[in-house]
Amino acid sequence: MSTSINSIITTQQIFTDSHAKSILTTMNNLRKVNKLCDVVLQVDGEEFPAHRVVLAACSDYFCAMFTNEMSEKDKSVITLHEISADVMRVLLDFVYTETVNVSVENVQELLPAACLLQLTGVKQACSSFLEKQLDATNCLGIKIFAEQHSCDELLEAADSFCLKHYEDIIKYDEFKTLPIDQVESLVKCDSLQVNTEEPVYQSVINWVKHKEESRTHLLPRLLHHVRLPILTAKFLTDVADEEVLIKKSHECRDLLDEAKKFHLRPDLRNQMCSTRTKQRIGTDDILVVMGGFGSHQNMVEAVEQYDPKTEAWTRRPNLSKRRRYVAAASLNGKVYIIGGYDGQSRLSLVECLDLSSDDPQWQSVSSMTQRRGLAGVCVYRGEIYVCGGFDGYSRHTSMECYNPGNDQWRTLSGMAVGREGAGLVVAGDNIYCVGGYDGINLLDSAEKYDPNTEQWCNISPMSCRRSGAGVSVLNGQIFVCGGYDGTDHLSSVESYSIHTQQWSSLQSMVVPRCYVGACVLRGKLLVVAGYDGNTLLNTVECYDPLTGKWSVLDPSMNTHRCDAGITVVRKV
Repeated sequence: MSTSINSIITTQQIFTDSHAKSILTTMNNLRKVNKLCDVVLQVDGEEFPAHRVVLAACSDYFCAMFTNEMSEKDKSVITLHEISADVMRVLLDFVYTETVNVSVENVQELLPAACLLQLTGVKQACSSFLEKQLDATNCLGIKIFAEQHSCDELLEAADSFCLKHYEDIIKYDEFKTLPIDQVESLVKCDSLQVNTEEPVYQSVINWVKHKEESRTHLLPRLLHHVRLPILTAKFLTDVADEEVLIKKSHECRDLLDEAKKFHLRPDLRNQMCSTRTKQRIGTDDILVVMGGFGSHQNMVEAVEQYDPKTEAWTRRPNLSKRRRYVAAASLNGKVYIIGGYDGQSRLSLVECLDLSSDDPQWQSVSSMTQRRGLAGVCVYRGEIYVCGGFDGYSRHTSMECYNPGNDQWRTLSGMAVGREGAGLVVAGDNIYCVGGYDGINLLDSAEKYDPNTEQWCNISPMSCRRSGAGVSVLNGQIFVCGGYDGTDHLSSVESYSIHTQQWSSLQSMVVPRCYVGACVLRGKLLVVAGYDGNTLLNTVECYDPLTGKWSVLDPSMNTHRCDAGITVVRKV
């Protein structure tokens, strides 16, 4: 039985994605040998043959030039200004190949030229490239560059980076050269992410002093946006009150008086509510707690995080192995868990978890040069410093430093005393190692390391011996919370001022805590978990520097533990 072909075939539209590419390839080959070209672009005395229809199809600039009644419409040679020949070559390659080579060397020329010629693809490629280059040394410049060329996505990314890394960017000269409007937009922003208001105050003073003669009159304008009332009374009287620039200005003195009144008259605080009396809300910091020693004498693999915006605890991927006596740090959106004890030996193992990843997994990085349990750890200028600790035989005096850029550790000069269970923190431009256990004695001593001279020196001792205390820095003061003195599990707290170099006693915590972690989150001091002498804890206490009081955070963690790794992570 025969069937007509017309009865079995229906219409089908077939698309081949090679057709357009083939046409462009052919057109590009013709351009290179100057065939069928109908226009020449003259740039810096160099001539570039091209096809009007291709240029018009790719660029609104050329489309308007060739289709409207412009003087260049019928010209065979068109001279372009404000573009170099090298950049024109890159742009034409993009027009005919859909690819563009963006580099550090050409991006500052390429982006303005792409904007001028309205080559959207090149503009997007340059913006994407610059967004990946953002760091504390260049984000301010990239932000201004993006603003000048209406690169909205790049501007948003650079602005977000500046707000999240304010405490880093103000260390570089790029900040000091900013115009007043740019400084003011940062300082006034409620989304500025800082642990305390101190760096905001100091950045304003440093910016004015960079060109003091021409900027002194701008100090009141900027200081108006600094939240002076939420600085500590000690900082206001010891630092701000002594600043000569403030003493010279009636407006600045009025702002400082308002801040001091806020502290002196707590009964009037409700009447003094303003932007200046409120904590900034922009921080995306989260608290992460890792590993430790848990119930039933078991080591813990659980990782929990606390988000202050949602006031909720959630689980993160478990550690690759259970361990206690760990140290922890965070850098560039990643958390690092360092050393510890797995039940058999002390570890040199270091692993990291990228919390910005859609599917974070623990990854090994280079191990330390020494095995270390109960080591101190801190982050200084983009590197992780680890000091002291116990290797199973001796307490280390040594310190080593990890560079995540090259995944390498280097050994630095050691302390005078070997310390296990000491706190390691950065305050000012120095690193401090506080308390601990040397194998014979529990220690009340502390040492200070100067990264510039690579030398350690002793500072004044604490009022009592402490090992396993929670140590952190808030408002230029080193807080040492709890610990064990050889007899008692401590609830007492003392702080060391880097300005006066003196120790002071503070209100005690609600419960005793040793083998406890401490950190700063949204301008407040937190102590996390620990052991009270009878029970492993899952609670977190919070110290408010404005009231000088402790309170217990609600809710608690799921896991009771001590000897855990504690760190605060800033989302990138």
